[in-house]
Amino acid sequence: MRKINKIIVHCSDSDIEAHQDISVIDYWHRERGFAMVGYHYFITWDGTIQKGRDLERVGAHCVGQNADSIGICLGGRHKFTKVQFTTLKALLFDLITRFNLRTTDVYPHNHFDKNKTCPNFDLDKI
Repeated sequence: MRKINKIIVHCSDSDIEAHQDISVIDYWHRERGFAMVGYHYFITWDGTIQKGRDLERVGAHCVGQNADSIGICLGGRHKFTKVQFTTLKALLFDLITRFNLRTTDVYPHNHFDKNKTCPNFDLDKI
């Protein structure tokens, strides 16, 4: 297993219901030249966790940070649901425990790219 030092949280940047599926994100990423979806997990509005890249594979979700991170994407731009946040908290708890991380090892995408607003919500408030 590769060494995981951090988790990075993203949003899909779309409030369109038809975009609430990892297959759409996979299509977008392939159109940009990626081999497959860059995230490891996608959380839909109904709280379903959809798996993307296997955790053994380096993600393609945050320039300069992919080698030792896990990427989680929530469907939405400004529209998120309580159940998404509940699912995110449970997934983060699982990953933090599994990889012996701390809550301070969880970052919003915009922590690493100040030109981005992603994930468009305050992680500290969920």
